[in-house]
Amino acid sequence: MSFELHSPISGTLRHLNTLADPVFAEEIMGPGFAVSPGDERHLKVCAPTDGILTHLLPHACAITRADGQQILVHLGIDTVKLGGEGFTSMRSLGDEVSAGDPLIAWDTQPAREVGYPLDVIVVVLRPPTTYLENIPADSSPITTLMPGARVHRASEEG
Repeated sequence: MSFELHSPISGTLRHLNTLADPVFAEEIMGPGFAVSPGDERHLKVCAPTDGILTHLLPHACAITRADGQQILVHLGIDTVKLGGEGFTSMRSLGDEVSAGDPLIAWDTQPAREVGYPLDVIVVVLRPPTTYLENIPADSSPITTLMPGARVHRASEEG
């Protein structure tokens, strides 16, 4: 089984191993990619795939696809410490979403003021049966909904 993951914002693609947070850099939660937004202050972070919004925090959300695969979208590093400041949910828990639907509006200024990295991180949860390919080169420009990676998952039948 395989499917495409799309970029949730426009910016510069980053491989997870370049991130400062070891949980993401070492792919502890799973494989994925990140997108750095550059100088944009106001972002609309979009769904990278179709599914149901099954987890929603001010700074992160998870989408569960029809095939059961969960995708985490995490806005910034250490942004949980902002207590929700700068984040506005555009959806509700349980909503059905399609790739490209806006999920969270993010005013990055509070995170910038304290020096938090602004990478928007997309992670495929439930390793180790999952791997990614066709990830663009690190530091490649990427636009919203441009393919960020093709996800392959081992079949349940083995």
